[in-house]
Amino acid sequence: MEEIVSYLSRFSQQKILVVGDIIADEFIEGEPERISREAPVLILNQNDRSVLPGGGTNAANNVAALEGQVYLAGVIGDDDLGIQLKEYLTGQNIKTDGLIVDQTRPTSVKTRILAGGGQTVKQQVVRVDRLKRSNIDSEIEDKLLEYIEEILPKMDAVILSDYGNGVLTPRVKREVIRLGNEAGKIIAVDSRYELLSFKNITVATPNKEETEEALGIKLDSKEKIDEAGRRLLEEMEADSMLITLGGEGMAFFNQAGLKKHIPAVNYTEVFDVTGAGDTVIGTLVLALASDADSVSAMRLANHAAGIVIRKAGVATTSCEEMKKYLTE
Repeated sequence: MEEIVSYLSRFSQQKILVVGDIIADEFIEGEPERISREAPVLILNQNDRSVLPGGGTNAANNVAALEGQVYLAGVIGDDDLGIQLKEYLTGQNIKTDGLIVDQTRPTSVKTRILAGGGQTVKQQVVRVDRLKRSNIDSEIEDKLLEYIEEILPKMDAVILSDYGNGVLTPRVKREVIRLGNEAGKIIAVDSRYELLSFKNITVATPNKEETEEALGIKLDSKEKIDEAGRRLLEEMEADSMLITLGGEGMAFFNQAGLKKHIPAVNYTEVFDVTGAGDTVIGTLVLALASDADSVSAMRLANHAAGIVIRKAGVATTSCEEMKKYLTE
């Protein structure tokens, strides 16, 4: 463990550009008061509201929590949610100069309504999404790419975080990958719906469901997982591939023929897996940028995920917490 722990001290020196869909996670909490007379639904007395980073913004937040220097590029609306989200990110030392304001689309938001008393665990009652999934227009693309072209040469790596909300248009994908490759940068991809549309990258981190959907196969055996790894490397022209398999751990593949399966850690103590994929890609990229070998980077990402799944909500971990956990 000592060897992989040593990489954590280098995380703070790494500059990571995160490009992707900016989503605000809004949480409204209330205490159940009674059943409404208008309909058979709960009436909640609201007692709290918070706005936290979601989507690609959560990937940036995970890198920042691990002391990486984060530069965020994406699109927000000209609205209160955009302002609140930007203020939160700035408070986490995330550089937000690359957040382009689009007057024609609201800030994407997922609103979760939670109910519970003061001494009880809050339960999610309903989620309301306000997401504009159409591609950003060419004028916004120009502004976004202008920022990326200027900042990318100073970066150690770039994370493309695609939640299908129209920021990573074909042109943005193509240009960011081209610029990253020309500058010799690590290019990592996390894509919810269009995994195979990313070509010529360093690494991608799809989960089991995303892999099955992209390839049209069930990952129900080690042989199928190996086949998936090989096909993803080939079809995405990727240097390496990390497939996260939930309770079955992770599988890593690269062009040199390396195949490595490792078991999940702490999966018997799962509290909430929300956002764990952002923890994985953030940790993996910081480790690779810190000159960790692929297997050491995967092990660090695996342990980081093992920490956050024991926490409620969209959680992060820190280098201090990682060191303590890995040396115990």
